Amino acid sequence: MLISVPEPATIDTVAPTNEKTGSVRFNNDGSLATYNPPNVSFSANNGSAPDQQVALSLGTANEFDGMTSFDSPSATSGISQDGFTGGDLVGIRIDQSGTLIGSFSNGRSFGLAQIGMAKFTNNEGLATEGGNVYIQTANSGDPIIGTAATAGRGFIQSSALEASNVDLSLALTQLIVIQRGYQANGKTITTSDQLLETLIGLKR
Repeated sequence: MLISVPEPATIDTVAPTNEKTGSVRFNNDGSLATYNPPNVSFSANNGSAPDQQVALSLGTANEFDGMTSFDSPSATSGISQDGFTGGDLVGIRIDQSGTLIGSFSNGRSFGLAQIGMAKFTNNEGLATEGGNVYIQTANSGDPIIGTAATAGRGFIQSSALEASNVDLSLALTQLIVIQRGYQANGKTITTSDQLLETLIGLKR
């Protein structure tokens, strides 16, 4: 038998490193006798863990539960797989426990990391630093780091903004600046329109 993987992946130490040869032997009654190799060491060479052991399960020795050799044309009796094709990261979302879940192009989703959340024995003892930032003090106690939604910690709401975290004075100032810029641009367009009208009138 010949086992091959697409480059730059490797399964052998001798050239060609992306191919490996083996053999399958059968008994006189057509049952499987032996096969070699029983597994291959797969390295994708794309950033994933190297030397991943892939077991080859071709059947049980002296049994008919896998590959067989009968005096008849070769045919496939069954196909199964327990893996998935490679996928690229296409999106990230955060659930209520703070887990960053990555969505991949092969339809799979996995937890990539988790956000830690701190709680204090005395929340009122925290000192404000301005801009909705607080720091620990002797009155607040040490932070107790853990995962969200456990041991009295709150949930994490993704794609949301608390009203208490909005600096209203800064937001209003920025809105006024944007409004003035919009008005100025509007005047520029009006003036350009008047110039064009005057130009057309001169031509007439």
